[in-house]
Amino acid sequence: MPRHPRRMARCTALLCAVLVNTTVQAAQAPASLVTAARQAALEAAAATDVKNPTITVTRPDPRLRLADCPAPLTAQLTGTARLPGRAVARVSCPQPPGWSIHLPLHVQASAEVLVAARALPRGHHVQAQDLARRKAELSALNGQYVLDADAAIGQALRHAVSAGERLRPALLEAPLLVRRGEPVIIELQGASFAIRASGRALGSGPEGARVAVENPVSKRVVHGTVTAPGRITVKF
Repeated sequence: MPRHPRRMARCTALLCAVLVNTTVQAAQAPASLVTAARQAALEAAAATDVKNPTITVTRPDPRLRLADCPAPLTAQLTGTARLPGRAVARVSCPQPPGWSIHLPLHVQASAEVLVAARALPRGHHVQAQDLARRKAELSALNGQYVLDADAAIGQALRHAVSAGERLRPALLEAPLLVRRGEPVIIELQGASFAIRASGRALGSGPEGARVAVENPVSKRVVHGTVTAPGRITVKF
């Protein structure tokens, strides 16, 4: 028989307490938080057509102890993150104990952005030969770049650009097809007729814009849609 039954009893009780305490305080692995945040960033990057992103997630504070989640973690980017760039992922345990943590992250990606192949004046309508490409880190540009040449060709420049200058969405605008005070063709369309007449534009606008136009003979003013250079269509 054991010589010290009381000591053995105390040791057994202590061992049980340690086991119970370990179960209660089982902590969520920090790596799982980072993995969930990275996956959320990958999905967000794919949704915005970011190619081959590199994602750096800030690891949680090593002093932080979150209860081990009994279910797969959920994660999503918060706010209106513009990728590539900096963002924050909210990683959550969807079941009790139901905690959440926010992890900052950085999405980086390189691509060839559009630049002006030569100096271009204000109002110039961009053509394919006006464009060149230059590799850049997109996360440093805060969304101020253009990747698709089709999105730039045919657009008018809001101001002059120098050779090699990066094109930005704010620099481009739809070209004006009708200008205030200039003569236009008014195309009157009905269910069973179409009539053309001369007119004078009372406003300026790109394709699809609503513009007032005056018949110089009758002085009647109507509103129509710009459908082509120098043409306004009025439907009845």
